[in-house]
Amino acid sequence: MKALKVALRRTLISLLLVISPALWALNHWTESIFTPPRRTLQAYHQQRLQHPEQFALRIQKYACLQGRAPCLLVEPDARYISNVGKKVRQQVQTKGQRVPQYGKVLGTVVLLHGRKGRKEDLIPVAERYAALGLRCLLIDLPAHGESPLKESYFGATPFERSLPRLALQDAASHFKFSPQPAALWGVSMGGSFAVAAASENPLFWKSLVVVSSFDRLERIMLDKIPERYQFAGVLARAAVDKYHHLANKPVVSTITPVIWAQRIQAPTLIVHGDKDELIGIQQGKALYAAIAATQKRWLTVSGAGHRTVLTTPMPLYAEMGSWLLQHL
Repeated sequence: MKALKVALRRTLISLLLVISPALWALNHWTESIFTPPRRTLQAYHQQRLQHPEQFALRIQKYACLQGRAPCLLVEPDARYISNVGKKVRQQVQTKGQRVPQYGKVLGTVVLLHGRKGRKEDLIPVAERYAALGLRCLLIDLPAHGESPLKESYFGATPFERSLPRLALQDAASHFKFSPQPAALWGVSMGGSFAVAAASENPLFWKSLVVVSSFDRLERIMLDKIPERYQFAGVLARAAVDKYHHLANKPVVSTITPVIWAQRIQAPTLIVHGDKDELIGIQQGKALYAAIAATQKRWLTVSGAGHRTVLTTPMPLYAEMGSWLLQHL
């Protein structure tokens, strides 16, 4: 009996020694995920904000939702077109998709940035879409950029799910344009927000594009733990979830775009790089499989990592732009 007690004690101590580091690491990483360091304005941000006419853009700033969602409204400057705009219009036309007369706006696309990003990161994306006749609304997501909110939960809260729709309606009222037709575009964490928003009000959005996003947040976290510690990681994750639940906060295990996707009706394009080192392509494919929309498309970007998916030689903006125009 004594020997059995000693063995049990040793087993318990060994288990705690394994779980405790995993628990500390997961809790630390969880906090850093929900409250990431904020990205400051970069030189290329300032250049576009101060001289938008050089990029054939009109950029207007607004504090959407009483300041809870700082926004930029980006529209084409109808006086002339940039070289970037000419290129993407030619590529889209080569695909057989009609484009409107330059300067004419057909609808609005809400652009949602990735984790540690900010709305200004997406001005180059908006430049291309504006050339195709798409007004763009860029939003600082919670805990990012100029947002006054301290934590971000990837679209898991009721407020976060409704944020893109409410911000668009607010901006439309302020700037005097129609909020419809409207589409969603999100990259990485922004893709999770976009999936959540498209599921929150399935009939509001006419189209959805998700770039380099995931099916379940916990899969990303557990994938970072060595295989021999996976069991301890599962237990540690459960403990972290319990802590957040007691604090009345969303838990990692509830951040599940793969479940939210089952309510999506908008035509959806899922884009993923086959060399993505942060969010494996299998996670993107799992998300794609869960999309309930009858019209959906999967697009692999060959050779692209998580940070390079938008900068490979592939004419990706033409693919995404064609999808948005087709369904708007």
